[in-house]
Amino acid sequence: MKSSPLPRCTPEEIGLSSRQVAACIRALAHDLTTMNGFMAARHGKVFAQCWWAPYRPDIPHSNHSFGKSYTSTAIGIAVGEGLLSLEEKMVDIFSQEIRERNLTLPEGMDKITVRDVLTMTNGMAQMPDMRGDFIAHYFTTPLAYEPGTHFAYNSTGSCVLGAIILKRSGQNLKEYLTPRLFEPIGIDPDTFQWRQFQELGIDGEPGTFATTEDNLRLAMLYVQGGQWNGRQVVPADYVRDSLTVQINNEYAPEQKDGRCGYGYQLWACSIPGVYRFDGGQGQYGIIWPEKDLVISLHEGAMAPLGPQKTLDTLYETLLLPLADQPLPADPEGEAELAQAERSAALPPDPASPRLPDKALAGSYTVRQGSFDPWFAVAPPGQEDFFVMFRTPALDQPVKTFSLTFTPEVCRLSMGEGRELIARWDGSLEARFVENSPYHPLGDYAATARCKEDGSLFFRIHWLNGWFVTDITFAPTAQGLDITVQKLRLNQDDNYLVYHAEAIR
Repeated sequence: MKSSPLPRCTPEEIGLSSRQVAACIRALAHDLTTMNGFMAARHGKVFAQCWWAPYRPDIPHSNHSFGKSYTSTAIGIAVGEGLLSLEEKMVDIFSQEIRERNLTLPEGMDKITVRDVLTMTNGMAQMPDMRGDFIAHYFTTPLAYEPGTHFAYNSTGSCVLGAIILKRSGQNLKEYLTPRLFEPIGIDPDTFQWRQFQELGIDGEPGTFATTEDNLRLAMLYVQGGQWNGRQVVPADYVRDSLTVQINNEYAPEQKDGRCGYGYQLWACSIPGVYRFDGGQGQYGIIWPEKDLVISLHEGAMAPLGPQKTLDTLYETLLLPLADQPLPADPEGEAELAQAERSAALPPDPASPRLPDKALAGSYTVRQGSFDPWFAVAPPGQEDFFVMFRTPALDQPVKTFSLTFTPEVCRLSMGEGRELIARWDGSLEARFVENSPYHPLGDYAATARCKEDGSLFFRIHWLNGWFVTDITFAPTAQGLDITVQKLRLNQDDNYLVYHAEAIR
């Protein structure tokens, strides 16, 4: 699907200096993050955009809990279509599932409404397990608070909202939203990815992957009161209530902008009147209705302090300097901004000081352990959370692999078209791997280097998110010891680690 390009303008036309926006782009690449993509618009016109190479505007990127706002938008549309009411009780909507599963409901469960789920006031102190039958887990989790009265973050409740859409419309979230949201506002459903919980066949939250522009368009829809080109896509009162503090949460465990109140599956910010779609590690959609300003941002910010530092950077360098009137044209400033956007790139990885011993090349068989190079999302102390979003037919364990070397690259071949190519010079060249368990999410850039102890270090930057996988191949008498480290982006527990052994 081809969508109409968003209008463009200079920053000066909307009340910002191009030099200030260039300073914002430079400041966003701070010490607690890896920037991926950034767009900003005011009065319906894009005035800044930047992707840090090898990231590109066409690559769908993990949204994490930003996806909750797509789910909430579906709920709002469904309310407008008369498919449900926010005052409906969850136990009434899922009475059949409760009966079929023979669930014993804890006290107070019969009071939870759809509105309570939207506002994270389910009443549960602990989030139910999202793995497996999350519907059963949700309805059997004890309540600690009166529903509607206490904020407690609950992603499983958001997943149940998606189950409501499937139940009431007969369509999964992506199918339901394609003609109602994606097509009207210009999101390409072929690019937008919504991974499913395989066991229940339900589009999963946080399993959305969108381009930076997709998310900007959603933010623009909200800042416009749910309208797009004169069409009311989402009911205006639903958007208004979403962008209103429905529950105070000053006691929440998050950083400062996580304690400013919560609307419908989105957050209030520390600047009064500013709201945001928010996903883990800093996937943001900033909405400032009063100023008609929106920002979309994808990054990999180190928790817990990195995401807040990014928000503070945006406030200081973009939101607070915003003027209400246009500024005089500044061609030299525009050139400075264009240069900042054009030159943005991730720093290269260290180059290999030499090529590895030729004896390291060859074919190997995994004898024990798990050799899994794919990206992961693993909160501290937990295993990979995203394995539930893999496609079973493509989630085949790597049993054999080969390493080949040329003067320019190292090739890791795992059969079935699964080949990863890493450069020795440390440069990050965007490539695509076929048949990953998350296909078609296979964008990556990889580097390799030979270490002083003779081992081979292979780093994969997975470009469908902030994900990084580090693999160390250490020679042994029989073959290789393999250590796989997957980035968590958490300063207290930064890597998920696996070990494997391979023989020739």
